[in-house]
Amino acid sequence: MVSCKKHKNKGSITGLILIISIIVTILGMSMLAVGQQVRIKAVRTTEQVAARVAADAGLTVGIQTFQSQYESGSIDENNLPAVKGVSLPNSDGTYSYAVTKNGSDYTITSTGNYRGSQKQVSAVFGVEGMTYDYALLTDGAMIFRNSSKIDWYNNKKGSSPLKVGTNATNSGALMLYNSSFINGDLVVGAGGIPGVVIKNKGGKYTGSSYEQTENAPMPSVNVPGYLSGDTSKGNLNKNKTLTSSNSGKYNTINLGNSEKIEIKGNVELYITGDITLGNSAEIEILEGGSLTIYVDGDVEGKNSSKFTNKTEDAKKFKLMCTDACSNVVMKNSGDMYGILYAPNADIELHNSATFWGSVVGKTCDMDNSSTLYYDASLQEYNEPILSTMKLKSWSE
Repeated sequence: MVSCKKHKNKGSITGLILIISIIVTILGMSMLAVGQQVRIKAVRTTEQVAARVAADAGLTVGIQTFQSQYESGSIDENNLPAVKGVSLPNSDGTYSYAVTKNGSDYTITSTGNYRGSQKQVSAVFGVEGMTYDYALLTDGAMIFRNSSKIDWYNNKKGSSPLKVGTNATNSGALMLYNSSFINGDLVVGAGGIPGVVIKNKGGKYTGSSYEQTENAPMPSVNVPGYLSGDTSKGNLNKNKTLTSSNSGKYNTINLGNSEKIEIKGNVELYITGDITLGNSAEIEILEGGSLTIYVDGDVEGKNSSKFTNKTEDAKKFKLMCTDACSNVVMKNSGDMYGILYAPNADIELHNSATFWGSVVGKTCDMDNSSTLYYDASLQEYNEPILSTMKLKSWSE
């Protein structure tokens, strides 16, 4: 009996040990499987993080490249920046990016790859800048002398009213004299009182008068690097025709009486000195052409001189004055068709001078019978020279 019980006990213990061994084996195998899964997941997570790092690096490079080209004016809408398969230093990661345009927005999309993982991130940039929604805008005083006039053209149903405005708030900053006429609104600086800023001595305006909620921006002009870094080609004088191949940096424009420069094609000039047009001298932009002038010095158009724009599109002639320019003068019967942007200059339109387009200056004095015709289509034009790119959205 005793012997039989001992055998039974031994059998029970052996069975229990076997069961425990099986359980431990199963648990061990389960732990190995879990560990393997954790390791695989960790590897995948690491690869995904590395791919995201590569995508972010590509997006950063893409944004820097795009903004550099946009700000320098060298962006080519038909050949926007794009790269493929760029390797990251000391890594197996690569990135590719491409810039695309949709309306006025630009999307920069970057794809990062690391071994078997891929991540994509993108950023959308919109153009924000100055629109010429004022016929005449100054930072300081403006004077409208006897029979001077501001009217408009290219206006259509739904166009905002013509506006003449100043950022000034001091008494008498905006003066209207006998028979001066403005076919629109008068706007004074933020915090100003229209009845104090505007002094009407026999003039007329057809719209209302009010203050700005925030002063209109007047950013400085930055000359593109491909012009400012150019070697000067000397002086522009005497009769000649300029084409795109003549674009570049010059010391002065100095035309004698009745001399003429014709612009054929798209021309950009950077003038480090003065621009002077003698009596009846002329700069003429031919149909199909355009002219942008950046100027550091002063600008003077003497009696009956002209900046003629045969395209009849104000955007095709831009006179962009840097902060070094302090005076722009169109003398008796002078004529200009385009955009004049001179935020640090005093502007004078002498007797019977005529301007077509839009004018921005530090101050403006319109003499007797001088006229400004505002191109209302400029309300919808975002000046690329003065615009900046702003981030609108970011996605991944």
